[in-house]
Parts: sequence; C-alpha cells; structure tokens
Amino acid sequence: MGESWFSTSLKAVFDPNSQQIFSESFTSSLVASTDSESTGQKSRKIRIFLSAEQRSLIRKWFGVSRYVFNKTVKILQNGEVKANWKAIKTGILNDLPEWCKEVPYQIKSIAIKDACTAVREAKKKYQKTGQINRVRFRSRKNPIQSCYIPKSAVSDKGIYHTKLGGLTFSEALPDNRGDCRLTSNNGDYYLTVPHKTTQEKAENQGRVVAIDPGVRTFLTFFSDNSIGKIGHGDFYRIQRLCIHLDNLLSKISKAKRNQKRRMRKAARRIIIRIQNLINELHHKAARFLVDNFDVILLPTFETSEMSRKGKRKIRSKTVRNLLTFSHFRFKEFLKHKASETGKTVVDVCEAYTSKTVSWTGEMVNIGGSKTIKSKIDGRVMD
Repeated sequence: MGESWFSTSLKAVFDPNSQQIFSESFTSSLVASTDSESTGQKSRKIRIFLSAEQRSLIRKWFGVSRYVFNKTVKILQNGEVKANWKAIKTGILNDLPEWCKEVPYQIKSIAIKDACTAVREAKKKYQKTGQINRVRFRSRKNPIQSCYIPKSAVSDKGIYHTKLGGLTFSEALPDNRGDCRLTSNNGDYYLTVPHKTTQEKAENQGRVVAIDPGVRTFLTFFSDNSIGKIGHGDFYRIQRLCIHLDNLLSKISKAKRNQKRRMRKAARRIIIRIQNLINELHHKAARFLVDNFDVILLPTFETSEMSRKGKRKIRSKTVRNLLTFSHFRFKEFLKHKASETGKTVVDVCEAYTSKTVSWTGEMVNIGGSKTIKSKIDGRVMD
C-alpha cells in the first residue's frame, strides 16, 4: 500500500496442490458475459489554486448562490407557490438586488432549481413517512460552501476565465465531463467534475476473501492462500487528535470574540486532519481489496446498535474509536469501488467471517477475544 500512516501485515502461502476457493455463481455469470467493459460515470475532485482577487470573487459567487437559494426557500415556505423551477425562476431573478447582477446567470438559476428540488423531496418524504422535514437555509458560517458551474464554463484556461481569469488545476481536467460543482472547504477550493468512464469487468477467477472489521484492528482479511491485517493497533494517532479536539472545544465557550473565531478555525483544521487520515485508510484498504480479490464477503457491522447507550456492552472509549473509524462509510465506499472495477461485495453474517473456525468448520462466538479456539482439537489461532 505504499507509505501509509497505518500498519499492514500480510502472510501468503502459495501451495499448487491446495484447492482454490472460487465463487461458482460469480464465475458463471462472467462466462455468459461477452463485453469486457461498460461505461459509467464518476466524479473527480480537483483542487484549484487562486489569487486573493479570485478568492474574493468566488466568495461573492457563493454568497449570491446562497442568497438566491434562501430567497427561493422563503417564497416556497407557505405552500402557496408550487416548487416549479421554470415557473418562478424569471420572477425571482428579476427581483434580485443590484449587487447580484454581476454573478453569472447559471449560478443563480441553478440555485433556484436546487431549492425547488429540496422542497419537493421534503414533501415526498413527508407523504411517505409522515415526518416533517423542513428545508434549512444555507448559512455563511458553514465551513463548506458550493455553487453550480456549467460544463460550458469550464476549460483548460479556467472557470469563467473571461470573468475570473486563468486558474491552476492540481491535475488535468477529464474528457467527456458534465456540469460541475465549485466548493470551498476550510479555505481550500475544489472543482468536482463528473465524467464518463469505462468500467472493467473482473477476470473469470472469482478469488474470494472474507473480512472482519473491528476496533483494535480496522480490517482482518482471510482468503484461501493469504491472511492479513490493515490498521492494526494504529488508532492511538487519531485518538490523540480526538483528545486534543475535545480539549479545544471545551475552551471555545469560554473564549471571547476573535479568540473564539481562531479556536473554531483550529478545531475545524483538526477535524479535517482526522477525516483525511480516515479517508486514506478507507481508500487504500478498498484499493487493496478490489485489486487482489473478486468476491469480498463483508459482515454486517451494526455500529449504531453497538454504540447505543441502553444496551451496549462496550465502554465509551471503544464507542468513540468505533464511530471515528466510520465502518459504514467504508462499506459504502468499498461497494462503490467494487462496482467500478466489476468486483462483487456480498453482505453476510459473521458465520462467514470471524465466527467460523477455518480448520474444523465449527462456529464459535468469540465476542471481543483476540484469538479463536477450536472446541474440537483445542488449537488456538489469532
């Protein structure tokens, strides 16, 4: 996995006489398929580097987009006006103040569309579940701001280069791109570019691996000829950041004015640092799994049930570690990468992963134990 902040261990045994573990249903479906590739769509998040004048102009775009969105939500709140984007767009745009006129038309127009879509979805959810979901106004204090950018305004020269000027992208723009989203996250600016891509289908092999997620070790995997651990005993680094963040948040309420603002920015930087470390762990682990295996058995990991105060059997410190690892988010990301590469992720119970003694086939409820012991022959394995 290259240079990483977390540890990895792998033990592989290559025995030509050993029986391979394949998934019959997986391989048979691949034989019937004749196409080796299919087209799909994915998004690429590209960082952009701006001058002080360009940052000021983009912040104005964010402000106008936010103002138009909130104005539209305010109009739709009483329910007398229907959330029909094309019907109300002209009236709202003509009624905007003078300071909004310089902002590109598409940014303001799609802000109205986003508000109408949000209101319609809230109404649909109310009709299905009976729960009231109010569309919130967008806040300028939110550390993440965004606005719509049409694909016609994006080129190698920049974004609306006649207005904003030339830009420097961290990487080349993809071909066959669609409409984009310009975002800022704690002072860094990104362009999210959706584009068409080819999805390769897996080879006719069906290599199977079983995964056991945990807290002491983020992932333990077991296949027919290899075992290994990803992120074993490395949570102390993130735990130190979490403790530092808790101490900082406890002092913010006692701070005054500018000091409070600076402390909030510092807390936001720590949160982003923690998120980046977790994202690196998720991305590299998912890449390793989809590159080396074709069928991935992933047990249901009920984080919300295990962390619920009423019935949980684990300490609050363990709950904090469990929630920070974001196992559910990793599961969703792994499924996304598997769909891109033509691999298969199967949701199974723990009988297929950590509860089964591999050399006897019996099931043992190990709980939080670090080892598993066979009741038949008494042997113990990590």
